[in-house]
Amino acid sequence: MRLGIIVALLVLFLSTAEILASSKTSLTSLEVSPDYSSLTGEAEDESEEGELFDSSAFQGANLPLTLNEKVQYFIELYQTSQREVFKLWLSRSTRYLPMIKRIFREYGLPEDLAYLAMIESGFNPFAYSRARAVGMWQFIKGTARRYGLKVNYWIDERRDPEKATKAAARYLLDLYQEFECWHLASAGYNAGETKIRKAIRRYKTKDFWELAKYRYLKRETKNYVPALIAAILIAKNPEKYGFTDVKYLPPLEYEKIEVPGNISLKAIALAAGVDYQTIRLLNAELRRGRTPKYARHWTIKVPVGRGQMVLANLPRVRFYVVREIRKHRVVRGESLRKIARRYKVSMRTIARANRLKRYRVRAGQLLRIPVQTQVFYLAKAPGKALASHGSKRPIIYMVKKGDSLWKIANRFGVSLEDLRSWNQLESKILYPGTLLTIWPGV
Repeated sequence: MRLGIIVALLVLFLSTAEILASSKTSLTSLEVSPDYSSLTGEAEDESEEGELFDSSAFQGANLPLTLNEKVQYFIELYQTSQREVFKLWLSRSTRYLPMIKRIFREYGLPEDLAYLAMIESGFNPFAYSRARAVGMWQFIKGTARRYGLKVNYWIDERRDPEKATKAAARYLLDLYQEFECWHLASAGYNAGETKIRKAIRRYKTKDFWELAKYRYLKRETKNYVPALIAAILIAKNPEKYGFTDVKYLPPLEYEKIEVPGNISLKAIALAAGVDYQTIRLLNAELRRGRTPKYARHWTIKVPVGRGQMVLANLPRVRFYVVREIRKHRVVRGESLRKIARRYKVSMRTIARANRLKRYRVRAGQLLRIPVQTQVFYLAKAPGKALASHGSKRPIIYMVKKGDSLWKIANRFGVSLEDLRSWNQLESKILYPGTLLTIWPGV
């Protein structure tokens, strides 16, 4: 009798626990973090696999678009608390989607995977995460180098949209060839192939939604695929989901030209007749805002129709240096290194200007910051002396430390008078970094 009562109580307890577990599937509202790790609810929550949409119901849908509770959660999230952020992502999407889809077609990938860049970075080539992942496709250094992207002091090709997209396409293709499932390939892009491989081995299933029920995968990865599906559904039919006021940006169009190494992007922008931000966006991989110092020539991107204009104007670009003293009040938690990085000067320069010992600063201290700024301008247009050169191409030479007009003229076998005339030089003084036009053999 006593045993029967115990069994009955045990059955009642288990039934109650099962009901409570199934009632936990409702999700509370929260702000989405870039790593999608803040979704509430336990890993063991039982979510139905949901309805699988017929791909023909969507324009070109070629990825399994499962609509379940977690996907619906992200749709509602993008429509409400994250609406302005998602609008920004949508507006940027048209800037890069034509290029991404073209590359994905070349690699035989589903075009819907292009929206991974939306989830990774919001189509921002300058994105930087806490995990030190960089660029639109959020590569860490190791993976970037494995797929052929260069990362050094001067350049970071993770920020080059086209090169990074090709690397992402190769990585996704490798993931799919291993897992034979685009959901798992997408999850692998987030978590790494090793994590997904171990999850499959542990739970003996290749169903992402089954794997997401267990604790092994991080919450970020469990949320990654439903967030992607939600983004695809909205991006393909924004009006249906209430996004009727998006101002889409035009696709990036550019042409490529060769310029000398160690040229400032500000000088190129001036020569092209466009603002600096336009040139910086087109050449996001240049970390120092200039072409690499070690390169004799470097290929840069400029707006369509501006290439010849840049080549014609670049020899006319001049600059002068403005020196000024700025004042900075040290706030709590600031270091001299952080302040120096902010003003782009060395710690030694600040220490000397303020007679600091051991590079130490204190909160409330007022510092003098010596700052040098290059101001670029265009010299007068070349005169008639250049008209006789016909179709010959000039050499664009950058003045180096120790150069003189006499040395440069001798090196290229031209006269001092011609060198001065071609570059409209009134003084014998040359500054390192100045660009000179030289017509050899004249």
